[in-house]
Amino acid sequence: MGRPWSVDAGLRRFSSAVFHPLGWALGHLLSPNLLTTFSVLTSAAVGYFFARGRFFLGAWLMFLAGLFDIWDGQVAKLTGRVTTFGSFYDSTADRVADFLYSLGTLYYFTVQRIFDVAFMVAGYMVLSSLISYVKARAEGLGISCGVGLLARPLRMVLFGIPLFIYGFTGNLWTFRGSLYLVLALGVETLIHRVMVVHRGAREKDARAGGAGREA
Repeated sequence: MGRPWSVDAGLRRFSSAVFHPLGWALGHLLSPNLLTTFSVLTSAAVGYFFARGRFFLGAWLMFLAGLFDIWDGQVAKLTGRVTTFGSFYDSTADRVADFLYSLGTLYYFTVQRIFDVAFMVAGYMVLSSLISYVKARAEGLGISCGVGLLARPLRMVLFGIPLFIYGFTGNLWTFRGSLYLVLALGVETLIHRVMVVHRGAREKDARAGGAGREA
Protein backbone atom coordinates (compact mmCIF):
# COMPACT_ATOMS: atom_id res chain seq x y z
CA MET A 1 0.00 0.00 0.00
CA GLY A 2 1.17 3.55 -0.75
CA ARG A 3 1.44 6.38 1.68
CA PRO A 4 -1.92 7.71 2.92
CA TRP A 5 -2.98 10.92 1.20
CA SER A 6 -3.76 14.12 3.06
CA VAL A 7 -4.19 17.77 2.09
CA ASP A 8 -0.88 18.62 3.73
CA ALA A 9 1.02 15.78 2.06
CA GLY A 10 -0.60 16.44 -1.32
CA LEU A 11 0.28 20.13 -1.34
CA ARG A 12 3.83 19.51 -0.17
CA ARG A 13 4.43 16.78 -2.76
CA PHE A 14 3.07 19.01 -5.52
CA SER A 15 5.18 21.98 -4.40
CA SER A 16 8.29 19.84 -4.04
CA ALA A 17 7.85 18.44 -7.55
CA VAL A 18 7.27 21.87 -9.13
CA PHE A 19 10.17 23.60 -7.37
CA HIS A 20 12.54 20.62 -7.20
CA PRO A 21 15.10 22.03 -9.70
CA LEU A 22 15.53 25.21 -7.67
CA GLY A 23 15.80 23.20 -4.46
CA TRP A 24 18.49 21.04 -6.06
CA ALA A 25 20.45 24.14 -7.14
CA LEU A 26 20.17 25.77 -3.71
CA GLY A 27 21.45 22.60 -2.09
CA HIS A 28 24.85 23.32 -3.61
CA LEU A 29 24.94 26.86 -2.21
CA LEU A 30 23.08 27.07 1.10
CA SER A 31 22.49 24.93 4.17
CA PRO A 32 18.96 23.81 5.16
CA ASN A 33 19.08 25.78 8.43
CA LEU A 34 20.12 28.93 6.58
CA LEU A 35 17.11 28.55 4.27
CA THR A 36 14.89 28.14 7.34
CA THR A 37 16.35 31.36 8.72
CA PHE A 38 15.60 33.12 5.43
CA SER A 39 12.01 31.91 5.73
CA VAL A 40 11.67 33.51 9.19
CA LEU A 41 13.30 36.78 8.13
CA THR A 42 11.11 37.01 5.05
CA SER A 43 8.04 36.32 7.20
CA ALA A 44 9.08 39.21 9.46
CA ALA A 45 9.10 41.45 6.39
CA VAL A 46 5.66 40.08 5.45
CA GLY A 47 4.34 41.01 8.87
CA TYR A 48 5.77 44.52 8.55
CA PHE A 49 4.25 45.16 5.13
CA PHE A 50 0.91 43.68 6.16
CA ALA A 51 0.89 45.98 9.21
CA ARG A 52 1.50 48.93 6.86
CA GLY A 53 -1.35 47.83 4.60
CA ARG A 54 0.97 46.98 1.70
CA PHE A 55 -0.72 43.68 0.99
CA PHE A 56 0.28 43.41 -2.66
CA LEU A 57 3.99 43.36 -1.82
CA GLY A 58 3.49 41.44 1.42
CA ALA A 59 1.68 38.61 -0.36
CA TRP A 60 4.55 38.16 -2.81
CA LEU A 61 7.01 38.00 0.09
CA MET A 62 4.71 35.50 1.80
CA PHE A 63 4.98 33.32 -1.31
CA LEU A 64 8.77 33.62 -1.15
CA ALA A 65 8.78 32.66 2.54
CA GLY A 66 6.72 29.60 1.64
CA LEU A 67 9.27 28.64 -1.01
CA PHE A 68 12.11 28.89 1.52
CA ASP A 69 10.07 26.62 3.80
CA ILE A 70 9.79 24.06 0.98
CA TRP A 71 13.42 24.33 -0.05
CA ASP A 72 14.91 23.79 3.40
CA GLY A 73 13.37 20.32 3.58
CA GLN A 74 14.29 19.55 -0.02
CA VAL A 75 17.90 20.59 0.47
CA ALA A 76 18.17 18.57 3.67
CA LYS A 77 16.98 15.42 1.90
CA LEU A 78 18.90 15.95 -1.33
CA THR A 79 22.20 16.59 0.44
CA GLY A 80 21.78 14.08 3.26
CA ARG A 81 21.73 16.79 5.92
CA VAL A 82 18.54 15.73 7.72
CA THR A 83 19.15 16.30 11.44
CA THR A 84 17.08 16.19 14.62
CA PHE A 85 17.81 19.85 15.36
CA GLY A 86 16.97 20.79 11.77
CA SER A 87 13.54 19.21 12.14
CA PHE A 88 13.01 21.04 15.44
CA TYR A 89 14.21 24.34 13.97
CA ASP A 90 12.00 24.00 10.90
CA SER A 91 8.89 23.27 12.97
CA THR A 92 9.59 26.15 15.36
CA ALA A 93 10.29 28.54 12.47
CA ASP A 94 6.91 27.66 10.95
CA ARG A 95 5.15 28.69 14.17
CA VAL A 96 7.12 31.95 14.34
CA ALA A 97 6.38 32.74 10.68
CA ASP A 98 2.65 32.11 11.15
CA PHE A 99 2.64 34.45 14.15
CA LEU A 100 4.53 37.22 12.36
CA TYR A 101 2.34 37.56 9.28
CA SER A 102 -0.86 37.08 11.30
CA LEU A 103 0.18 39.70 13.84
CA GLY A 104 0.91 42.23 11.11
CA THR A 105 -2.51 41.66 9.59
CA LEU A 106 -4.22 41.89 12.97
CA TYR A 107 -2.47 45.19 13.70
CA TYR A 108 -3.56 46.73 10.39
CA PHE A 109 -7.25 45.85 10.67
CA THR A 110 -7.35 46.87 14.33
CA VAL A 111 -5.86 50.28 13.54
CA GLN A 112 -8.31 50.64 10.64
CA ARG A 113 -11.12 49.78 13.08
CA ILE A 114 -12.38 46.94 10.87
CA PHE A 115 -13.05 44.90 13.95
CA ASP A 116 -14.92 41.94 12.46
CA VAL A 117 -11.92 41.12 10.25
CA ALA A 118 -9.49 41.76 13.12
CA PHE A 119 -11.48 39.39 15.34
CA MET A 120 -11.43 36.67 12.69
CA VAL A 121 -7.68 37.10 12.18
CA ALA A 122 -7.24 36.65 15.95
CA GLY A 123 -9.37 33.51 15.73
CA TYR A 124 -7.20 32.32 12.84
CA MET A 125 -4.08 32.79 14.98
CA VAL A 126 -5.56 30.77 17.85
CA LEU A 127 -6.79 27.95 15.60
CA SER A 128 -3.51 27.75 13.70
CA SER A 129 -1.58 27.46 16.96
CA LEU A 130 -3.91 24.81 18.35
CA ILE A 131 -3.89 22.75 15.14
CA SER A 132 -0.10 22.75 15.06
CA TYR A 133 0.20 22.07 18.79
CA VAL A 134 -2.16 19.08 18.69
CA LYS A 135 -0.17 17.51 15.85
CA ALA A 136 3.18 18.12 17.54
CA ARG A 137 1.97 16.84 20.92
CA ALA A 138 0.41 13.77 19.33
CA GLU A 139 3.58 12.92 17.44
CA GLY A 140 5.51 13.29 20.69
CA LEU A 141 3.23 10.58 22.10
CA GLY A 142 3.81 8.39 19.07
CA ILE A 143 0.42 9.07 17.48
CA SER A 144 0.21 10.28 13.88
CA CYS A 145 -2.59 12.79 13.27
CA GLY A 146 -1.77 14.72 10.09
CA VAL A 147 -5.47 14.82 9.20
CA GLY A 148 -7.97 17.57 8.54
CA LEU A 149 -8.62 19.87 5.64
CA LEU A 150 -6.73 22.95 6.86
CA ALA A 151 -3.08 21.92 6.71
CA ARG A 152 -0.48 24.70 6.95
CA PRO A 153 0.18 25.07 3.19
CA LEU A 154 -3.55 25.52 2.55
CA ARG A 155 -3.82 27.98 5.45
CA MET A 156 -1.14 30.12 3.83
CA VAL A 157 -2.82 29.95 0.41
CA LEU A 158 -6.24 30.91 1.79
CA PHE A 159 -4.68 33.74 3.80
CA GLY A 160 -2.15 35.14 1.34
CA ILE A 161 -3.98 35.06 -2.01
CA PRO A 162 -7.13 36.88 -0.76
CA LEU A 163 -4.92 39.55 0.84
CA PHE A 164 -3.07 39.88 -2.46
CA ILE A 165 -6.41 40.40 -4.26
CA TYR A 166 -7.51 42.87 -1.58
CA GLY A 167 -4.29 44.84 -1.96
CA PHE A 168 -4.78 44.92 -5.73
CA THR A 169 -8.54 45.62 -5.91
CA GLY A 170 -9.47 47.10 -2.54
CA ASN A 171 -12.35 44.61 -2.25
CA LEU A 172 -12.23 43.51 1.38
CA TRP A 173 -14.83 40.79 0.89
CA THR A 174 -12.24 38.64 -0.87
CA PHE A 175 -10.32 38.40 2.40
CA ARG A 176 -13.35 38.46 4.69
CA GLY A 177 -14.98 35.60 2.80
CA SER A 178 -11.77 33.59 2.85
CA LEU A 179 -11.52 34.04 6.61
CA TYR A 180 -15.00 32.55 7.05
CA LEU A 181 -13.84 29.51 5.10
CA VAL A 182 -10.53 29.26 6.95
CA LEU A 183 -12.20 29.39 10.36
CA ALA A 184 -14.73 26.73 9.39
CA LEU A 185 -12.02 24.44 8.02
CA GLY A 186 -9.86 25.19 11.06
CA VAL A 187 -12.57 24.02 13.47
CA GLU A 188 -13.04 20.86 11.37
CA THR A 189 -9.30 20.16 11.39
CA LEU A 190 -8.93 20.73 15.13
CA ILE A 191 -11.86 18.47 16.00
CA HIS A 192 -10.70 15.81 13.52
CA ARG A 193 -7.20 15.75 14.97
CA VAL A 194 -8.41 15.59 18.57
CA MET A 195 -10.68 12.66 17.65
CA VAL A 196 -7.79 10.84 15.95
CA VAL A 197 -5.56 11.41 18.99
CA HIS A 198 -8.32 10.22 21.33
CA ARG A 199 -8.74 7.01 19.32
CA GLY A 200 -4.99 6.48 19.01
CA ALA A 201 -4.46 7.08 22.73
CA ARG A 202 -7.12 4.54 23.66
CA GLU A 203 -5.58 1.95 21.34
CA LYS A 204 -2.13 2.65 22.74
CA ASP A 205 -3.38 2.33 26.34
CA ALA A 206 -5.20 -0.91 25.47
CA ARG A 207 -2.02 -2.39 23.99
CA ALA A 208 -0.01 -1.32 27.02
CA GLY A 209 -2.60 -2.84 29.36
CA GLY A 210 -2.67 -6.06 27.38
CA ALA A 211 1.11 -6.31 27.46
CA GLY A 212 1.05 -5.76 31.22
CA ARG A 213 -1.49 -8.52 31.77
CA GLU A 214 0.46 -10.95 29.59
CA ALA A 215 3.60 -10.23 31.56
